[in-house]
This record gives sequence, C-alpha cells and structure tokens, in this order.
Amino acid sequence: MNCIVATYRVEGDRAHSAQLARAMAVELTVEVPQSLIDRYPRIASEIVAEVMQVEELEAGVQQVTLGLNGDLARSNLNQLLNLVLGNCSMLPSIQLTRLVLADEVLARFQGPSYGIEGVRELVGVTGRPLVATALKPRGAPVSDLVEICREFIRGGGDLIKDDHNLIDDDLDQFRDRVQRCTAAIRQQQGARHRLYLVNLLGPSEQLDARMEIALEAGADGALLAPWVIGLDRVRELTRSWPGIYLGHPSMSGVLTGGSGIAAPIVHGTLARLAGLDGSVFVNSGGRFPVTRSEGRSIAAALRQPLATLKPGWVVPAGGMSPERLPEMVDDFGCDTMMLMGGALLTAKEGIEACARDIIQQLEDRFETAEEM
Repeated sequence: MNCIVATYRVEGDRAHSAQLARAMAVELTVEVPQSLIDRYPRIASEIVAEVMQVEELEAGVQQVTLGLNGDLARSNLNQLLNLVLGNCSMLPSIQLTRLVLADEVLARFQGPSYGIEGVRELVGVTGRPLVATALKPRGAPVSDLVEICREFIRGGGDLIKDDHNLIDDDLDQFRDRVQRCTAAIRQQQGARHRLYLVNLLGPSEQLDARMEIALEAGADGALLAPWVIGLDRVRELTRSWPGIYLGHPSMSGVLTGGSGIAAPIVHGTLARLAGLDGSVFVNSGGRFPVTRSEGRSIAAALRQPLATLKPGWVVPAGGMSPERLPEMVDDFGCDTMMLMGGALLTAKEGIEACARDIIQQLEDRFETAEEM
C-alpha cells in the first residue's frame, strides 16, 4: 500500500516529533479527529498515512518517515504535492527531504521526452558538456537579440534559451521576435542543428497558443517556470506539445528556503515527473547563497534511476562565468549544460569569440580525461 515514502526533517525532541508525526499522517490525508477516523476502518487502514519511523538526526532535529497510499495521488502532480506536504507546509520547521515513489506510481508519468541522450542526438554533440546562453535583456531591440543569436551560433554554441524575463506583451510581438530569432539561428547553424527554447510565460490562456506559434516558427521547445505557472500545468504542456523543455527556478526559493521541499526534489524528482528534460538551478559562486554540495545533490536527483523516466540535464546557473568552468566540470561532469548569460553577453572579446573559447576549454578538458 505504501507506494509513496516521504521523509521529513523536523525540529524538536523525540517525544514531540513522534506526536507531530502522527499529526502529520492525519493532516496530510484526512484532516479529521481520531474519533471520526475510528468510524471507518478502511480510512485507518488505507488512507491515513503510516508513521514508518522517527529517528534523531542531531540534538533537537528528528527525521520522520511516512508511508502513503499511491492511489491517493494518481497521476496528478497537484494532488501529489498536496499529499506529501499540503497543510503541513504551514507548520514551522518541517522540510520534505526525500521522496521515494514506487515504480507503479512512476509509471503513471511520461517524464522527459528527450532527456540527456535525446538532446545530444539532436545537436550532434558527444563527449563534452553543451554550451548554452540566455537571450536577454528584456527591453533590448529585437534586432539586438537577433544579433546575439547569430554571434553565439557562429561561435559554436549549442543552445539558446530566452531569459525568463523576456516576455512579449502580446502574441504578435511574440511571433515576430521568435520568428526572427529562429531564422537567425537556422541561417548560421550550418549542418549541425542548434536548439532554441522560447520563454513560455504569459497569460495562462495564451500558453498553448504561444507554444504553437513557437513550434511553427521552428523553435525546439520552451523554458518553463513550474513554480510560477504550476507544476501540473507544465506536465500538461510537455505532454501536449512535442519539444525540449527546461525548467526555470523562478519562485522555487519559497519552497526550498529551509522549510518546504528540499531542492533536489524540486529541481530533480518533480521536474522529471513533469516532463522537463533538464533543470536550471542556482549554483554556488554566483549571485545566490548556495553551496557546492547543494548543486551536486540536485545533479544526483536529475540523474538517479526513476523507473523508465529518462535522466535530465543539469543546468547550473545564476551568474556563472567562463572562469568557473573547471569547478563546474568537477562538480557536474560531462552531461551538463554550461549556461553562461551576462558574462558571455558582455565578454570583451565578443560573444562569438567567448563561446568558441568556452567550447575549446571543454573539448580540451574532456579529451584529456579520455586519454587518462
């Protein structure tokens, strides 16, 4: 019955945490007094979560593990979130740190359409990380954005994604920009295909129309922000429109900032369930206060076996620069998208030369690794 096993970090002594664990088991599933649960034997045996373990991690910190009936979530990511954290997200000092789903639950989700190998096949690159950039800033003339596309592709770049703030006010503006940027990429790419992902953000009722416009223009997929537009909306879009999809971390900090949900679940497990081929996440050494170990744990979640779901691309971001490449390679390895935004766009040597140098550094590094 316990096809979903959820583990939480809670603050308090063991006695308090044992009581809290039982309260969580009820709150997450039925939210009624025990006297009402006792009226229905099936509720107690099949619906209320089972407290599987309460153990001390350190003084004043406990780990609570609950087992939940997988049928309570079905193939609905909204209900899965509601089931594993839901009302307990409003209790202090509780963080969902591990989420294990049985194969029968995972089988209900399509997962990434391309994943690591599928994307590599499209761009024709093996043996090194991919090199990506963000198309920005918002407010720049479309002609300038088009020139960024040209220069980056001439430099050998593999993937261009719209910045998450690059939002067009209406469908006509969106169509014009996407068509012009796509045309510039296709004109420069030569025999090797390069990827262009549009930022799919706007009024909810326009998202499908924007995706249709993008694919008709020749774009390859989209950048999606699951914690802005909704995780299950992302699952619906990735299932409905064939393409490559990367997740953006905008708004995810409200989930991962201590309480809530651990970042590897947010950017790894849940992202893959929603059909994302990779996740952009903030990395250490950039604009955000995160550690190298946090980045590595997200990478592990994107790559760990999940039944038949494809592994996802690791996309460290948040102010990365070419100088950080050696450390990023050490942390994340070959199956990584090296996303360089502002540092590449403002490089003194120019976008084309900077992109070419990044690729050369990566090729040299991985040729050396193969020889060893």
